Amino acid sequence: MPAAIRPARATDIEALVRIENAVFDTDRISRRSFRQLIDRDTAETLVAEIDGAVVGYCIVLFRRGSAVARLYSIAIAASHAGAGVGKQLLEKAENMAFEHDRIILRLEVREDNARAIRVYEKNGYRKIGREENYYEDGQPALRYERMLRGNIAFLTKVPFYEQTADFTCGPACLLMAKGFFEPGFVPTPVMEVRLWREATTVFMMSGPGGCEPFGLAVAAHENGLSAEILVSFHGALFLQSVRSEEKKRVMELAQVDFRTRAEQYAIPVDYRSFGLDDISQAIASGKLVIVLVSGFLMFGKKVPHWVLAIGDDGEHIILHDPWVEGERGETKADAANIPVPYNVFMGMAQFGRKLRAAVILGKRDRR
Repeated sequence: MPAAIRPARATDIEALVRIENAVFDTDRISRRSFRQLIDRDTAETLVAEIDGAVVGYCIVLFRRGSAVARLYSIAIAASHAGAGVGKQLLEKAENMAFEHDRIILRLEVREDNARAIRVYEKNGYRKIGREENYYEDGQPALRYERMLRGNIAFLTKVPFYEQTADFTCGPACLLMAKGFFEPGFVPTPVMEVRLWREATTVFMMSGPGGCEPFGLAVAAHENGLSAEILVSFHGALFLQSVRSEEKKRVMELAQVDFRTRAEQYAIPVDYRSFGLDDISQAIASGKLVIVLVSGFLMFGKKVPHWVLAIGDDGEHIILHDPWVEGERGETKADAANIPVPYNVFMGMAQFGRKLRAAVILGKRDRR
């Protein structure tokens, strides 16, 4: 019999403590903590009920200003272990986190809890780290996470292409757009690197460089697409973290060249911080948008990263993220068709404090 999942009440605390003490030998949640968690506005405590008895619970924490939720604890009474109650609670926790505008659910699990690890991995969670001496008895914890999608099904004809190098996210987005606007076009790693060479700000210095909006727009134009640029900053971009004066000089010269060529091609440029309406209207008109985001939310690194906005369902911007974290067990299915709530999207579509940048792509009229 499926359990009924509902929010916990103060009257459930006795049952919650009983399950907690029976399931866990250490790191137990106290009666007082259960009461605080039930009342807390940044936490949701759910219980699973069968025939009027509480047989399991889960607690999800929501940090303000974050798009990440944390599965703080989940436990099932021994009498109902293996009956699917845990899976029900986990799915409900994921949907609830998504409804709270979170796109990632993270958790910790004891390294010696093989059964729980199998459940998480079977349900699409991927390991992202390990922490020594995490639990009271000294046991290490494994950290897992899953990208959340709610109950949204989104169909698209925009092909997905996984970037094959750390620095080719922008060119990979161009390849996806080209594949959409030019049916029959087949992207390849050779074309990916070629587009990177055409659009990058600097290379063969201390390492490969990334792409900025003018370079991507010029490369798009030269490869048969229309392009429009939205950028909130005048002048050369991404120089703040560059220590080498010589590298700065080369990057500035490369960007001057891109701006000059963009002007020659009559590529429209709008110097302002774009809003959600700009992205939504572009998508509604049949275009795609390469958007600069902070890579922190997507893969935990504070680096500039380009993703492709391919859809808008009225509540979410749908993204293809060309970066697939193979080392964490991701597949292309994890990185394609990601529904990102509007407010989360606008929060991540910025690098540093001020820089917003996007390149709107379409099919170019070659008459």
